[in-house]
Formats: sequence, C-alpha cells, structure tokens
Amino acid sequence: MTKRGKFGDRPGLPDDELEVPTRAGAPLPLVTTPMAAVRPDGRSLAHTLALSADGERDGGLDVGRSTVAMQPRAAGAVVGEAAPEIGLTQHHLPDDAEPDPRLVLHLEPDSERAAQFRVLRHHLLEVGRPQVVVVTSPRAGEGKTPTAINLALALAECGRAKVLLAETHLRRPQLAGVFRFVPPWCFAEQLAAHRHQPMLPWGLVDIPQLWLHVAAVNPRAEQAQLLDAPAFAIAMERLRRGGYDHIVIDAPPVFGTAEVNLLQDAADGVLLVVRGRSSTARDVRRAIDQITAAKLLGTVLLES
Repeated sequence: MTKRGKFGDRPGLPDDELEVPTRAGAPLPLVTTPMAAVRPDGRSLAHTLALSADGERDGGLDVGRSTVAMQPRAAGAVVGEAAPEIGLTQHHLPDDAEPDPRLVLHLEPDSERAAQFRVLRHHLLEVGRPQVVVVTSPRAGEGKTPTAINLALALAECGRAKVLLAETHLRRPQLAGVFRFVPPWCFAEQLAAHRHQPMLPWGLVDIPQLWLHVAAVNPRAEQAQLLDAPAFAIAMERLRRGGYDHIVIDAPPVFGTAEVNLLQDAADGVLLVVRGRSSTARDVRRAIDQITAAKLLGTVLLES
C-alpha cells in the first residue's frame, strides 16, 4: 500500500522524499498526475516511465562518412525567408558493439518501458504539438538524457515525424557516446559560428535505423562553460524552418546555472524529469519555481 503524502496531494509523505510504489517483477507505470504542472489553459501533462539507472559508457567511436543533403519540407518554411541548408552525415549503429542500454525503443521495442515512452509521446502531442521541447531535471543523474533520447525516438518512430535530437549540456555531453560517433561538426561550435553567420549550412548526423537526426557536442573538444543564449535562439529560429516536426533538446539540469531559463525562451515547452527515491520534493518544487509556468509542459517520473 502506497502512503499518501504532503507533496502533490500526498499529506503524509516527508518533504524530502518522493515515495515510489514498487512490486516484484516488471515495473509498473507510476501515477504522477498529482505532480503535474498545470498549464494556463487548465490542462496538464504528466506521465511516468520505468527505466533502470544506467551509468555512462565509453564505447568505441566511429565517424560516418557518407554525406547527403536534406530537403526541408515546404511546410517548415516561412514566407520571405529561406530554409536553412542542412548537410547530413549518415551514421549506422555499429554491428560489432553492443548498443547503449539507454536506447530503450531500439533495444526493447516491445517492452513495457518502450510503451511508456510512446504514451509520453501521445500526451506531448495532446498539449499542442510543441516543436521545440527542452528536457531537463533538477539535478544531474536523474535521467533527463535517457528521457530526451527515447522521447525523440518515439516521436520519430517508423518515420512518423522528422525529428532532431540536440544537446546543450556542454560540460557533460553524452549523445556522441550513446550513438557511437564523433560529430563531423560539434554542435557547440556550430552555435558559435551561426550566431555571427546565421545563413551558414548546418552539419548534422542522420541515423537511418532510428529515423533520427542528431546534433551532438564533441566530447573530445574543449567546451565553453556556459551556453550562449543568443546563439541558441538564432539556431532554433533557423532549425525550426528546416523541416523538423520536433526538436528535442537534452539540456543541462536546472540547478547550478541559469541555462535552462535561457533555453526555455527559445523553446515551446519544458519537460522536467525526476527520479523516484532520488529526487526530493523540495528540489522538484524549487525546479518548478525556476521554470516559467507557461513553459512547463509537465513532469516525467522515472522509476529508480
């Protein structure tokens, strides 16, 4: 029996702990509706995922070499403004290395965990089909990167939408390691270059197996400590016109910097990822208070 607590209409739960119901065997979806942020129109988005915690993995990296041109959709263009030129370097997940366990929809497409990401996709589309979505968490290590990756995979599944997954956590980039490639042009470097020359072509990675485009930060490059907010805003303005139905941003955590506040200004909404028995109610409240209420789409609770 799960106790009711003070946070999110759960009066008896200590303020510094989020209690998660568990059972033996496969994890159950976790009910997080009381935690959901309510949008100005009265609607809310909350969903839960069952993911095991996986540490970072350093696999062999390779470089895709076949470059193709992306033809932007006419619907993504704005009258009077040209769509950006996007060059794609094709990359295939290596056959000689085990895929990263965070690729849930790729490794376990018929699993309950994969199904929960598809339900999250459904709820996200219900709140107005946001084009640019920032995925963050109160602190590091709470599961925002696996959530961003699998949300992007769910949105792009079977070519149902054209999706770009981009990372802006410059101090701890992970996408290149997850997908096993070295970015042909580091996304952080592209942000800096396009701030001064917005009409430059973009260089992204196309992973045909996953129907996904990726803008990754090169983990081997020396990174700036802070994200350039004007550069990110310019990038989103341009990439919105590149034919993408959705752009999912793997962002830094809320605490420690003001980067999420800067990112949200150029996005349509923010998803806050929290982890049961790890994230505290106090941290969740503080994170929600720091994010603009109108931008908060909802919370995603991951099972420990």
